[in-house]
Amino acid sequence: MNSNKMKLPAFILFFTIIFIFWITGLKGFAFLAAPYCQTAMPAYKGEYPEGALEAEGREVICQISGFGGEELPFSIYWLGIHAGDAVFEAINYSGNLRITLQVHSSPFVSIFYRVENYAESLIVDGKAVNFRTKQYEGGRKADKETIFDIEGGRITFVDHLKGIEKEHITEGGGFIWDVISSFYYLRTHPLEVGEVVYIDIFDRNKFYTAEVNILRKEQIEFCGMGELAVVVVNPRLKTEGVFRKRGDILIWLTDDTRRIPVRVEIPVPIGRVIAKLNPASII
Repeated sequence: MNSNKMKLPAFILFFTIIFIFWITGLKGFAFLAAPYCQTAMPAYKGEYPEGALEAEGREVICQISGFGGEELPFSIYWLGIHAGDAVFEAINYSGNLRITLQVHSSPFVSIFYRVENYAESLIVDGKAVNFRTKQYEGGRKADKETIFDIEGGRITFVDHLKGIEKEHITEGGGFIWDVISSFYYLRTHPLEVGEVVYIDIFDRNKFYTAEVNILRKEQIEFCGMGELAVVVVNPRLKTEGVFRKRGDILIWLTDDTRRIPVRVEIPVPIGRVIAKLNPASII
């Protein structure tokens, strides 16, 4: 069998997994009505006026604490082929949030390239404090951790398997997120059409700024269950990275206070990868 053909499903799934760890937080319909606050601060685009950062901190704590109780399975497809599955869960512990993500390749793809990935993000008092990933991809393993000490002005990256530890100095205060908690932070914004939300992210020993463009609102047919009001967003990185080179990634979120993603489309060299919410999760 041609080796390039054998690697194609793995190639597609690889970029899907990269997407999941860079932007997602494809979380849930499993809860019926999470608590939420009525307003959100504008996205950070420069210096905060006096007192604004403290106000936004209280707002973020209030809104993020409402995301607990979510559990959501997604199926990932490429050209109609079932490539893998992702399961997201958010659990609220007295106002603090533990978010987990598991990604598994489908049985067919696992024949050529097995993927078993796990990620966990901890949010305490409305700020990211710890992010850890354990990955098994095609026989290769990784175990990496990021420790956020925002008030102390330090972020520590640890590669447990390679024995590497590196400390980064920050200005202290404000918000810096890991790749999963950043999406929860995005969901605290109203997402008005034409708005651009900027999010500071630290991942894989690097700092990034995500630029999320709010494109449009529309009605979509959702898995034969009737029409659903959604808002469509397009995330991009402002530095050179996987998004800048892969075209327009689109995410459909419910157009309500929960802002739950129900569909993701990712362009690849041949076709598009599509992640679909399991409709049974909203019943």
